[in-house]
Amino acid sequence: MELKMACDRVVIEAKQLYRYEKSAWVLEDVAVEKRPGLFEEMGGWFPVFSSENSDLVKGVFFNQDKTKTLVEASYNFKTRATSCKEEVRDLTPEEIATINAREKALLAVRSLEEDLPSRPQECTFNTEVIPIGQNLFRVYWMLGTAQHGIIPFGCDFSYDCDSEGNVKAFRRYHKTYIPAQLKMDDGSNVDAIYHSHLSFCPFIAPTDIALFMLYGAGVSELKILSTVYHCIFSFDPSTSTVSVEEL
Repeated sequence: MELKMACDRVVIEAKQLYRYEKSAWVLEDVAVEKRPGLFEEMGGWFPVFSSENSDLVKGVFFNQDKTKTLVEASYNFKTRATSCKEEVRDLTPEEIATINAREKALLAVRSLEEDLPSRPQECTFNTEVIPIGQNLFRVYWMLGTAQHGIIPFGCDFSYDCDSEGNVKAFRRYHKTYIPAQLKMDDGSNVDAIYHSHLSFCPFIAPTDIALFMLYGAGVSELKILSTVYHCIFSFDPSTSTVSVEEL
C-alpha cells in the first residue's frame, strides 16, 4: 500500500511535468507562427494554467526588458485547439515576480558545478521550472529528441530552489541515456517498454511517465524494475495509474 501511495504521488508530479513540457512544444510553435522572428525579440515566456478550466493553458511571451508582453497563445489539452494574438501590454507586478523567480531558479542550477550526466549528441536538454509550493520551484532537466520512434529516457535530474535561487534539494533519476525504441526490428509495434532503476531512484520517476506520455503513443505500458523494492512498477497510460507487482 505504501509503495502504491508513493507511486500515486509520482503520477501527480509526472502529469504536471507533462503539461508544462507539452505546453512548451505547442505554444512556442503557435506563437512563432503568429509572429515570425519572435525568438529574436523576446526575453522569454511562462505558462499560466487556468484555475477555471484545467484543460486550458496560456503562454505569455514577453520582451527582453521584461516590461511588456508581445504575444499570448493558448492551448486546450482536451480539444487540442490553439489560439494566438499579438498582445502588447505592461506586465503586472505579479508576472514580473514570477519571471524573476523562475530566472533565479534556472541561474542557480546552471551555475552549479556538479558531476551531472552529459547530453547525448542526438538529444537536447529541456528544462522546466514548476512551482511546487510557496516560493519553491522544481527545476527539471530532461532529454528531448527530434528522432522519430524513440523515447529519450535518461540523463535527467531536478533541483528544488526557492524564489531567491537558493538550492534546497537535488534528485537524480537516471545516470545514462536509455533510448527506447517504439518499433521492433521487423517493424512491428512494441507493446511495452522496460528499464530498471538503481538505488538512487527506487521508484518509477516523474520523468519516466512524462516522457512516455510525450513520445510513447501507441505503446500500452511502461514497466520499471526497482532493484531496491524488488518489484515492477507498471504505468498504464489509459488509466494514468501505476500498479505494483512484487517479484
